[in-house]
Amino acid sequence: MVLAVFIHQAPSTAQKPFTCEDQFFLTLNSNPTSLNEVLIDPQTNVVVFKNLNANIPFNINAAGFRIIDNLIYCLNPILGTLIRIDANGQPETLANLPLNLNLSYFAGDVTPDGKYLVVIGTGYPFGGLAQIAEIVLIDLELPGYPTTTIPVNRVGQIFDIAYHPVTGELYGYDSFVQRLVRIDPLNGAFFYDYPASGVPFNSGSLFFDAYGRLFAYGSPTPTTDQNQLYQIDPVTGVSRLLFNGPPAVASDGCSCPYTIILNKTVSDEQVFPCTDVAYTFEIVNTSNRPHEGIRLEDQLPPGFTFVKVVSNPVGGNVTSQPGDSFFALEDMDLSNGKFEIKILVNTGPAAPGIYRNQAVLYNLPAALGTKRVSDNPDTPVKDDSTMLIIRELAFDSIFLKKGLCEGVEAVSLDASSYGSSIGSALKYTWQDGSTGPVFDVTTPGNYRAMLTAGCDTAYVFYEVVYSSILLELLQNEGPGSLRLGDSLYLRSEVINTGDQTFYQWMDPQPGSVRCLSCPETWVRPFNDITYTLRVENELGCLDSATVQLTVEKNKRVYFPNVFTPDAENVGNTYFYPSGDQYTRISNLAVYSRWGEKIFEAMDVAVNDMNAAWDGTHRGQPMVPGVYVWVATIAFLDGETVTYSGDVTLVR
Repeated sequence: MVLAVFIHQAPSTAQKPFTCEDQFFLTLNSNPTSLNEVLIDPQTNVVVFKNLNANIPFNINAAGFRIIDNLIYCLNPILGTLIRIDANGQPETLANLPLNLNLSYFAGDVTPDGKYLVVIGTGYPFGGLAQIAEIVLIDLELPGYPTTTIPVNRVGQIFDIAYHPVTGELYGYDSFVQRLVRIDPLNGAFFYDYPASGVPFNSGSLFFDAYGRLFAYGSPTPTTDQNQLYQIDPVTGVSRLLFNGPPAVASDGCSCPYTIILNKTVSDEQVFPCTDVAYTFEIVNTSNRPHEGIRLEDQLPPGFTFVKVVSNPVGGNVTSQPGDSFFALEDMDLSNGKFEIKILVNTGPAAPGIYRNQAVLYNLPAALGTKRVSDNPDTPVKDDSTMLIIRELAFDSIFLKKGLCEGVEAVSLDASSYGSSIGSALKYTWQDGSTGPVFDVTTPGNYRAMLTAGCDTAYVFYEVVYSSILLELLQNEGPGSLRLGDSLYLRSEVINTGDQTFYQWMDPQPGSVRCLSCPETWVRPFNDITYTLRVENELGCLDSATVQLTVEKNKRVYFPNVFTPDAENVGNTYFYPSGDQYTRISNLAVYSRWGEKIFEAMDVAVNDMNAAWDGTHRGQPMVPGVYVWVATIAFLDGETVTYSGDVTLVR
């Protein structure tokens, strides 16, 4: 970031300020340059160009309206001078700025607080793409109009920028890709949130109106002059043609934001009948002037009634009474800023469904259309109504049967699971008047929970009866032990006073139980283990049993120390290990006395002739002698052991 200060002598001549009334201003850099006021009917979009000065002797660009003094600030992009234009369209040179004249400064606007003229410098290398090089902040408050430069390095062609009058966000139109862009001028970040719009092909002018609508003056094709006025949706980036205007090789635009915005939200957005909800009216006055005698009115949805005002920072007279079907606040005095008026409304016994309504501000200045309807700021749609959903409980009555199980002193009746999605709006009332979601009973009988949300009710009825379930877990045969790799059959016997039995085996070694939900099953553990079977009936009574099993592990592996390939005894004609049938050879290698590997077997079972060395190497018999071997053995329980030794080959 570069800060440059250039001291100049302030101009002595006074300029006539504009009257800020939501105007648009457009400079057409034809020959000569002209300044025009653009008048757009907010209802019909009929456009009229009112010429203010048709004979400005030099090009002007990067223009922005400054609300502090109601004058337009811009640049002479050829000389790099700061220009100020008054209501008569007369320009005045304020200062020579330390700009890089190798760049072009077409895009500019004044910040909403009037402190800076923000401009973008773009380079056009010969035979290359347009390159956005920097953003320059020109301080309009300090003597000398010091500049701050934020370096940027990105491909783009932005001919104008504009600040949103409400949100304060800075927008540009990148004519290189035909799309709207958001810009953070303080760090030089560019956000391409929008799809390409196609038209305009390029735009030299970008400006907002008091309604937050964005306009652009540009050309429809690469070969035509700028002669069309477009409206661009700042939410979607989609543009549409409004008007054909005078042609210009280049143009620049700015506007005077003069606006009052009315937003309306509701909390909560989903409620039950007979619930108090809070409507909040947010009034934003960015016109930099107060307004008197404003009236706010909200016709409530059918069946809804006004309760009270929760907060009101703007004063005025509340003419609504509790129980009225509308809210009215008259004679408000709106100063600049943002204000929130909050009221409480009762929905009454409204039927389930969606309820929409809008508030209206009356007695606004004629330039704003005399009234403003509320907008729901939580949706991308402009000037849409605020929506409230009336919910209902999912059921009227539920009948349940629960067991008071043998050996248990009390059973808990939990009604919260039937309204878990409702939250704190749900109230519980049991037959004895208690209000918790859980009710403990010690004797059989009939019990009832009433669930209430607003004035909607539902009931959960419980029948509690005595019940029991008894489990015995049996082995098929033999002691509680088995060899590593073997399987064992386990079965259960259950005495249940209920109608259904649900089984669940707990498997400490995942995969060792063949069926986790069966009354009997095969198990195949690899280590000492305890299995637990849990049974439950439909009334909630539980029992469990366990069985402990010991796994006997034979990990003895035999390696012969001598073998004779030509012997009559076939069992002694090969070299291979033997042991438990579930033991596997990960790797077996035999080496000559010089360290050469002459045999290898991998991933085969012990006792397997595929793991046997027949005393040859590459088809040739090896000479009698002593050979070294190394073996890695993997056991079924996951343990691996490495063995080594020697074997004598005899012929």
